[in-house]
Amino acid sequence: MTSAPRQVTDINGVRYSLLRQLGRGGQGAVHEVDGGRLAAKIVFDASATRRERLRNQLTQVKRLSLADLEIARPIEVLREPVLGYVMELLTGMQPLKALGAVPKDESSPAAWYLAGGGLRRRLRLLARSADVLAGLHGKGLVYSDPSPHNIFVSASPAATEVRFIDSDNIHYTSVAGVPAVYTPGYGAPELVRCTSGVNSLTDAHAFGVLAFQTLSLAHPLIGDAVNDGPPQHEEEALSGQLPWIDDPTDDANRASYGIPRPWVLSRKLLDVAGRAFGTGLRDPAKRPGVSEWAECLHGAADATLSCSSCKGTYYFTEKLCPWCDELRPAFATAAFNLWDPTIGPGGELLQKPAGDRRRAVVAAVLALTDGETVSVTQRLAQGRDGAAGARPVVELRLTGSRLSLRSVDGGRYRLSSPSGGHDTEVNDRAKEIRLEPGIASRRLHLGPPDSLHRVVNFELRPTGTR
Repeated sequence: MTSAPRQVTDINGVRYSLLRQLGRGGQGAVHEVDGGRLAAKIVFDASATRRERLRNQLTQVKRLSLADLEIARPIEVLREPVLGYVMELLTGMQPLKALGAVPKDESSPAAWYLAGGGLRRRLRLLARSADVLAGLHGKGLVYSDPSPHNIFVSASPAATEVRFIDSDNIHYTSVAGVPAVYTPGYGAPELVRCTSGVNSLTDAHAFGVLAFQTLSLAHPLIGDAVNDGPPQHEEEALSGQLPWIDDPTDDANRASYGIPRPWVLSRKLLDVAGRAFGTGLRDPAKRPGVSEWAECLHGAADATLSCSSCKGTYYFTEKLCPWCDELRPAFATAAFNLWDPTIGPGGELLQKPAGDRRRAVVAAVLALTDGETVSVTQRLAQGRDGAAGARPVVELRLTGSRLSLRSVDGGRYRLSSPSGGHDTEVNDRAKEIRLEPGIASRRLHLGPPDSLHRVVNFELRPTGTR
């Protein structure tokens, strides 16, 4: 079967009318279901063995504890002669592929990139996707086939919802020799060479490829030597026999396409990508896991500013907006440090050696653009990950040199001067303070005063210079 019917029926006799096709891959297609927040996956396979395996797999997945993860859960298997199942899916979603591949008729790739939500949105979507995979790995499971075709995201450029579909891919680690399902271009080299089964590190390779591609619009293994060469060059590249496109010591597979990496990859993301597609390409044990990708993607998104001219987002380390050359405006940073009251008065801010000096231990940095409202989440305030880490704790808004703070989780938080000589409280009523350029203005304590917690130092930063 190579095309989907207009109507399908599940094994309980419930009928579903199929609407537009949401995505399509080598195994099947996903269609929106009329009249509800559902989708149907139609599998193109007439094999009786495959049919039986799918039904057994869906039965197992339905028993798994996945309610805390953003995965479209299977609801029911479809009735013969159709092979497939009905799953949960929010309306208004599209495959992640829609943000990583410029349409052929697009005259301005940069304008298209910004219209899809720009850099910050892509970072947020990828970070949430990495959180899902990390949560799955934490349960001893693997997704086996992460790709831009089966990760769905909000169609609206203002939203950052994520859902993994194809839950029939979820299972425990497999061994070499068992046929592995992967999307061409995203399979780990050891899967391509059939020397390994699926595991958390094959998931990590696939995720790394789609993250790099979504951000830079370039496949990390497909350079000019592959695009302009014979078909076997692509096979060699995907099996790890060619250098990756940004290899610092070998330019044999450089790419002349894509967005300049410093525009879209933070220093930490550049490092993670270098290990993922450098040593990690041939040695999976040296490959960064999805938890490290998640941490770096969240941190990169936190470090972006919004351009008042083109509305694009970029890293605050840039002096000019890379999308339109507008001068970087004045902005503020919120640096999250560790506070240990057991050290004693005046020394509570944890320090680490940095050459001949000591510097405060910085857990994260959040950038604040004038006029924007941002949230200090549980990830920033308490170091939590996954869905719990996305819950807001304190709301911040910068207006010129004035910063407004408001608790949104019902908590009360101590706000002190750097010297500790003046304390006030941040609660559900907005509290406004003035920031001074180049000076750590006030400290927001995000935990009980008698225990280890994170404290936020706010600082106003100057405009960029040409």
